[in-house]
Amino acid sequence: MNRSSVIEAPSGTAQLSVPHRPEFFRLPKHGVDPYFGLGRSFYYEAEARGWFNLVRLRKRGKQRGITLVPFDAVAQFVRKQMEVAE
Repeated sequence: MNRSSVIEAPSGTAQLSVPHRPEFFRLPKHGVDPYFGLGRSFYYEAEARGWFNLVRLRKRGKQRGITLVPFDAVAQFVRKQMEVAE
């Protein structure tokens, strides 16, 4: 399904829906994430430098879990970098 689809508004006018922006997304196992095109190594380095914090979830007593990336924090970081570049 297309992320940006036409929906019918109550007033009868067509509007474009807003693409889904998750609160968190999983750190990609391979390759880059689907939202920003950044890889695992970037996210680990960014957290080490204090640019934003990753969220780790695991079951009690387990060594492995999942790592979540905060969408809004990364979007804010990208916008800030764009301002610095100008």
